[in-house]
Parts: sequence; structure tokens; C-alpha cells
Amino acid sequence: MNIRSFFNSIITVILVVLIVSILASQLFGFPPPISYVATDSMEPQLEPGDGFLGVPKPLAGDISEGDVITYQAQEIQGGGPTTHRVVDKTEEGYITKGDNNPFTDQEADEPPVPESQIMLVAVQINGQVVKIPFVGQTANGIEGGLSTLIGFLGLSNISATNPGIIVGVVGIALVVLNEIYTLMTDSQTRSMSRSVSRPSVVDSRLLLLGILLIVSLPLLSMTTLPGGTDEMRIVSTTTSNPDDRSLIQAGTYDESTMRIENGQRVPMVIVVEGATDDLEIQDRVLTAAPGETVETEYRMWAPEETGSYLRVRSVSFYFHVLPASVIGFLHNIHPLVALGATTGIIVSPLAVVFYLTIGFRPIPLRDTAR
Repeated sequence: MNIRSFFNSIITVILVVLIVSILASQLFGFPPPISYVATDSMEPQLEPGDGFLGVPKPLAGDISEGDVITYQAQEIQGGGPTTHRVVDKTEEGYITKGDNNPFTDQEADEPPVPESQIMLVAVQINGQVVKIPFVGQTANGIEGGLSTLIGFLGLSNISATNPGIIVGVVGIALVVLNEIYTLMTDSQTRSMSRSVSRPSVVDSRLLLLGILLIVSLPLLSMTTLPGGTDEMRIVSTTTSNPDDRSLIQAGTYDESTMRIENGQRVPMVIVVEGATDDLEIQDRVLTAAPGETVETEYRMWAPEETGSYLRVRSVSFYFHVLPASVIGFLHNIHPLVALGATTGIIVSPLAVVFYLTIGFRPIPLRDTAR
């Protein structure tokens, strides 16, 4: 591989990673895996502008004391993404605190953080957050440059953080750099060789990977977009009220029916779980025909201590391509395992057909004379 081919490959990889990262972020609803802090609340580990590597909550597993998380705050700093450390866990949610703050977020009127508000979990090695300097300054500089460009083009109603704008501008910049490099090297190449014919090829495995990615993203959207978590607020009181199911007598429970609709045109397996303590689901694994609404009974407990509490349920959708019990088992290992298995079964015939008809080999695209 010559330098020019290597440079073209690098550009392709950057564009693919950028597009996939943005599409995945939009699809699954989590921030990009590289984020940054804007304040000094996490000093000395993270200074303003420092970036860090974050694992999306669906992939991060259980949260424990000492983890640094990015969550959607409701009160502090007017609400919005906040990166702080978990210092405790209660029935209502996690207690968080900035390393440089003298008090917890909850002492500053932020409610305990439920699982549903957690967006990222920072990667730590030996208790130290893996940080990337100057990410904040770079991001702000790029956003400012994009804002200037958007204003110059008369598109002031479009945000500089719009995914299409980011992909388009970065793509154009990389293509322009590639063309400049091509112009600079073409004259040298022509002077060294008048007529060298070289086929331009692409690895069929990369082509297959692109095809599977294009097919998989819509399939993943059909399973991930309907799922997620739902919050239910209850009040533990001295007396219950049958007309208001959110009021439950302290130390007792309320039983009711939970209904979940399969809005897709294909059969689905639905896994329902209590994402917080004291929410018990009777039938966790349900099967639903296209457009069908299924039901399961649940029991919601109220703590002995009176007050307001948050209960969260988690709902996951999977294509019914395996027995429901098998999908439930895979989900218990990790939701990503069940998602990968069910999606893989659907796209694997495409990979088999591709291999039998094309195989794994270089595919010539065109001949170029130099």
C-alpha cells in the first residue's frame, strides 16, 4: 500500500467512525463516548476542559460507589448533563458528589439519581479517570468555527451541534485535504512514471461489514427505540387511597396490571424488569404479536418511612427469532448479548449469501492510468 492509498484509507476510517458514532448516539440516546467537564467540580482528577472516556450506561453494567457517572441533572446548574462521582446508593437512587465540592448534589436540592438518568460511566484505571486533555477547548473551538460557517451561509436557524452539519463539514474538510494531497503528489508521480496501470480494489470483507451495518442499524432502531425506562412516583403514606394508586400505605404494597404495546409489524419478545428495589414483576418475559398489547401483574412496595419515592421499570424489546425463554436467559447475561444474538440471526443469512456469491477477496473497482 502506497502513501496515497494509506491516506485515503485513514480518511475513510475517520468518516466511518464519525458517522457510526453519531448515528449510534442518536439511535441509543447516549452522549458520544468522549465527553468533557466544563467546571472545576471534579478537580483534581478532571479540570475544566478535560475530556474522558465514557461507557454508555446500557453497556456499563452495575453502578457502584466510586464510579464517576454523567447523568441528566434536574436541579443543579439549571439541569442538564452533569459528571460527578457516586458516593452512596439509597432506595430512591444514587447519591452523587463532585470531588471538589464540599457537599453532595442531593444537599444542593438535586433528587437522588435513578438508573434512568445515568448516561455514561467514566472509564477508570486504578481508581483514576482516563482523561484526554483539551477536549473541551477543542470542541468549543470547532463549534465556534461551525457557528461562524453556518452564519456565513445564512443558515442561522441550524445548530452547530446538528449531526448532519458535523458529518458534512468534517467530511468536506477531509475530502479537501485529500484533494490537496493528491494535487501535490500527482505531479511527482507523473514525473516518475508515465504509464503505470494499477487496479483500484476494495476488500470484500470491508464491503460486507458496510452492508451489515446498513442493514443492522434500522433493525436496532426497531428494538431499542420502543424500549427504555419509565419512572413512577409513589408516596408512602399512613393510609392508602384506592382512588390514587400512587398513594400506598407505608410498609405495604399495591398490586396492579402493567400493559405494554408492541407497535412493530413483527413478533417481539418483551422483557420487563424493576430497575429499582421494591418493584416486583410477575411475568418478566412476554411474547407479543404485531400490534398486540400484552399484560403482566406487578407489585410495588412502599417503604416503612413515609415520603415520596421513585420506582423505575425497564422494558427491552427483541425480535422473536429465538424461544422467549432463550432470549430471557441471554438478557439475564446482558441485554447486549440478547440484542446481538437476535440481530445476528437476522443478518447472518445475508453474510452467508455474500460469502457464497462473492467470497472474501479483493474486488477491483476501476483501473487508473498514472
